[in-house]
Amino acid sequence: MKIKKQAQVAIHTAATAAAGVAITPIPFADAALLIPIQTVMITRIYHAYGQKVSSGVIKGVLTATTASSVGKSVVGNAFKLIPGVGTVTGAMITGSTAVAVTEGLGFAIANAFETDGIDNSNDLLKVISKYLANFTK
Repeated sequence: MKIKKQAQVAIHTAATAAAGVAITPIPFADAALLIPIQTVMITRIYHAYGQKVSSGVIKGVLTATTASSVGKSVVGNAFKLIPGVGTVTGAMITGSTAVAVTEGLGFAIANAFETDGIDNSNDLLKVISKYLANFTK
């Protein structure tokens, strides 16, 4: 399945931004900043496929589903509380998790467009929920 180049660029750009935010040494600072990054990514994926969606819809969907993925970042953020090696270890854990979640989410949405799996915001919610459910296993 060939994902449009514009969607791929949006996904990789967002994943890079997510990594940059997640490696910050301040514990738990990344969680609130990942939603806007992922919102922009999803909006750009929609545009790549000639579709429109409001950022409010995306933020609502992401906010509703993010709680299930927050647990994965708790361990990495807890490490950040330990000066020195804990900060580096925590940054590696949260950075890699942020990249994996953001890229995977982006590709799940782009793949849904490729297979005509997104027609409305309920479909977007289903794609995101299904992806995050698989990610937490």
